Amino acid sequence: MNILDIQNPKFLKKLKKKDLEKLSEDIRKFLIEKISKTGGHVSSNLGIVDLTIAIHKVFDSPKDKIIFDVGHQSYTHKILTGRAKDFDKLRQMNGLSGFQKRKESIHDVYEAGHSSTSLSAALGYALARDMNKKKYNVVAVIGDGSIGNGLAYEALNHIGSLKTPLIVILNDNEMSISKNVGAINNMLDKIRSNFKYAKAKKHTKNIIKMIPFIGNPLNKFVSFTKDTLKKMYVKEGALFEEFGFDYYGPINGHDFDELETYLEIAKKADHPVLLHVITEKGKGYVHAENDKEGKWHGISAFDIETGKTISSDTDKISWSEVISKQLINLAKKDEDIIAITPAMANGAKLNNFKATYPKRFIDVGIAEEHALVLANAMAIEGKKPFVSIYSTFLQRGYDQVQQDIARMNQPVVIGIDRAGIVGDDGETHQGIYDIAFLQHIPNLVIMAPHNSIESNDMLYTAFELNKPVAIRYSRSKIVYQETTPKKIKLGTWDKLEDGKDATLITYGDFIENAKAIREKLKEDKIDISIVNARYIKPFDKSMFNEILNTNKPIFIYEEVSSIGSLGERLCAYAQNNNYKANIKCFAIEDKFIEQGNRNKVLEKLELDIDSIYNKIKDNL
Repeated sequence: MNILDIQNPKFLKKLKKKDLEKLSEDIRKFLIEKISKTGGHVSSNLGIVDLTIAIHKVFDSPKDKIIFDVGHQSYTHKILTGRAKDFDKLRQMNGLSGFQKRKESIHDVYEAGHSSTSLSAALGYALARDMNKKKYNVVAVIGDGSIGNGLAYEALNHIGSLKTPLIVILNDNEMSISKNVGAINNMLDKIRSNFKYAKAKKHTKNIIKMIPFIGNPLNKFVSFTKDTLKKMYVKEGALFEEFGFDYYGPINGHDFDELETYLEIAKKADHPVLLHVITEKGKGYVHAENDKEGKWHGISAFDIETGKTISSDTDKISWSEVISKQLINLAKKDEDIIAITPAMANGAKLNNFKATYPKRFIDVGIAEEHALVLANAMAIEGKKPFVSIYSTFLQRGYDQVQQDIARMNQPVVIGIDRAGIVGDDGETHQGIYDIAFLQHIPNLVIMAPHNSIESNDMLYTAFELNKPVAIRYSRSKIVYQETTPKKIKLGTWDKLEDGKDATLITYGDFIENAKAIREKLKEDKIDISIVNARYIKPFDKSMFNEILNTNKPIFIYEEVSSIGSLGERLCAYAQNNNYKANIKCFAIEDKFIEQGNRNKVLEKLELDIDSIYNKIKDNL
């Protein structure tokens, strides 16, 4: 079968096991080839190919609602629903989203980019179905890492109390991004490793194969068998039973006979069912199969043969790696410094810190709120926690930053990774809202470095201030320089260039853009100052007052949402001080920003070097 010819999943109904296995093989080859050129989520999608095919064979999408938690592992789902032809533009501007997207297809019934929403969404669909007196199945596919999040537990608790038909498929590959941690993972690990149960279940499966599917009698037989086996061997599965689910597992996620048998049983149930399916993350591609650190979770373009990423920035490293190196250096001199991450050890480049100081490294799993409260209590007891969280995921911890850390005024340092336009992952991952939801919180200090020298000084300063501090940095790569850190006076800006015609205020990665804009303006005989607003909160009132007193035009340039930006705050301050000259803000307008290369996205938003140059030139 030509994968590009697939229009919808209906053709799967007629396929035999050998046909399904061949289709799986073809889809894996297709995914590896396409993702190697565009980048994307490799391991999770390769691991879930067989399970996705089996789900679409048994259920009838879009009548039946299939919801993939997070949605980054929905590539096979996209192929089976007619979107294979669009994979050349996967995660590119005006191309195919890397997540489920309702406007892309009627088969995408829900959207997500953050974990653990699938169970709540599935219950919402199920309750609406019951109220509307309709008949369809609701299937939520959630990873073993995501089910440890608090939101998933809230949904499990609610689902179990209502008893309405709903199917939860726990896709267990022992990893979320990095290796999973926590009691839930330990429980699942016991189930996976129970060879007596696996052996007994294998014999049962062989018996089931010999029985034609006869509906309710077989359902009862399998239910009886699995209950008996579980009582004998798998006490851990009782947790889900206590929540009110019928638990079936572990199920081989790469055996179509076994998958179809249990999916059919779940389909006929009149109450909640949880299928515990074991899959191999990265299956079919040796580099991804052997990855235990999460490198192949999400990756840029790569060479299929060697597995090496294709990058032109060989002399640069990511901001995450820069911060990690500097954190390790500071931790050498201060044994109270600890690193905390919510399941992002690899993404935040904290694996070296973990290897260097294993007893001072804490991975809490996918639990941002917990990470922040944990850090706050440790700070109260004299520790110096550094919590690394992507900007998009810090949104989940807003209450803890405000109510716990800032209100108690504790010295927790938050590393806001992936700040600004992240590009390929699109709306759900853009790091453009952190300043808007943080700068109004009392006691909190917000900084943004523009190079590795400044980030080293900021990290050192953050631990010296004895206050809550957030340091935001982007997904970009920069040149790393080893330096001795020095303290930066609280709330001070830095004038990098002095000009007579106007002032351009910016911070972070946009400092380099500002320098390029200044050089272009000089060719037009326009001379502007560049101010590095390295402290976003508190801002430098002394320097800003000096700028206001020049009575020359002011331009504020940011890679954040315009609503709640530093520029909005500075404009309000200027107005309150009766500033009469021209002041303009360049930031991101009030809309969600779709996926695409960062530079192209900035061009579209008119925040690139040429656009800002033209705006300032026209204004002057």
